[in-house]
Amino acid sequence: MPQPTAQNDQTRASRSPHPIGRRLVAGLLAVHTAAWVLSAPAAADGRSDLLRQLAGEYLGATAVVLFATATLLSTRARWLEPWFGGLDKMYRAHRETATLGFALLAAHAATTPWRLTSPGGVPSGLLAFAGITVMVALALGPRLPVLRRVITIGYGRWRILHRFVGIFLIMALAHMLLVDAVVHAMPVPFAITMAAFVTGIGAFLYSLLLARLVRPRRAYTVTAVRRLNDATVEIGLALRRGRPLEFHSGQFVFASFRRRGLREPHPFTVSSAAHDPHLRLTVKAAGDFTRRLPDRLGPGVKAVVEGAYGMMDYRRGGPDQVWVAGGIGVTPFLSWCRDLTEDPGHRIDFFYTVRDRADALFWDEIVAVARRHPRLRPHLHVSSEAGSLTVPRIVARARVDPASTEVYLCGPVPMIRALERGFRDAGAPAARIHFEEFGFR
Repeated sequence: MPQPTAQNDQTRASRSPHPIGRRLVAGLLAVHTAAWVLSAPAAADGRSDLLRQLAGEYLGATAVVLFATATLLSTRARWLEPWFGGLDKMYRAHRETATLGFALLAAHAATTPWRLTSPGGVPSGLLAFAGITVMVALALGPRLPVLRRVITIGYGRWRILHRFVGIFLIMALAHMLLVDAVVHAMPVPFAITMAAFVTGIGAFLYSLLLARLVRPRRAYTVTAVRRLNDATVEIGLALRRGRPLEFHSGQFVFASFRRRGLREPHPFTVSSAAHDPHLRLTVKAAGDFTRRLPDRLGPGVKAVVEGAYGMMDYRRGGPDQVWVAGGIGVTPFLSWCRDLTEDPGHRIDFFYTVRDRADALFWDEIVAVARRHPRLRPHLHVSSEAGSLTVPRIVARARVDPASTEVYLCGPVPMIRALERGFRDAGAPAARIHFEEFGFR
């Protein structure tokens, strides 16, 4: 956890002190819209279809602003992470802005009057629209049952293709400059749209050419690959050169390995403690990439680790806490447990729910940590024996008041959604229920 090919259905806890990113995006759209409304009367040039032209161009320009925002968010810029409350929320905002941008782009194509007077304008616009349509379909494929049957491209190949979405932004820029557009006579909207193009194309070029040089990356070597069960492995990593990775417990990294089929960076939670000189990644094999790991990795294989990312930190929470881990979602909590070198200062009830007892990886270690820290109370829940873990069961066993308890969740999305609703119904404020979603596609 997190793994886009193996654990897109995993969700984990997170908290950010001031996530203002969405409000900034909304404010940008408001300024953009106001500029069009205030500039529109000055653009009247005698066209009989002026209103339709303005509406179509506004939709297209707004789509550009949204696509530029989405491209910027996809850069994984760490300075943006606190604004959105974590990298997961950045990617979520990326998906939402790109999807809305595509909807507005389609409306732009349907609304704007077609004029074939500019030889390059229409073809470049059509190519941009077609390319973005394909990219959106590939991104939404795993999430929509209708597309899932048709689109079977793996995360690694999709990620490579997704890098080049900026090419279609360049085509869209050519389209805007070549067509006979009303916005050319509207200085402020034109300037905002051009600034969006520069931002989006700049973010694209940064990701393509500079990101690998700028992002914090460390050289590691695989020291061990240990099978924990048929579907889970633990990868040990030792620093090869340079300074060790800086992270706090519960964060995740992007790791790639010098082996065929494993060179594309994938995200994994670091399950070792922050003070441990060696890294440990606990990986569930479910997607193409993660299924290949046990067979292709071994001691001595070189790895590159980028990060760390994530806003998850239980130390920011209140004195009474409930942690709930489902399956492989135990990894960030395991990192927290391994990092406990003194009294955590919180009263923590840690619920670990698994299908069968054989799936309760690291349970003995968690119990051993709890013996050293009496304020940490572990609870193992085996769903094949006791049914699903519910909020009433959690409240009864932990003896907590949901209204004043910090809740951290990590596991399959259906479980998280059910527990989130249950805690809300039990009186827990939304601000006290923390989880991150890891679907990077």
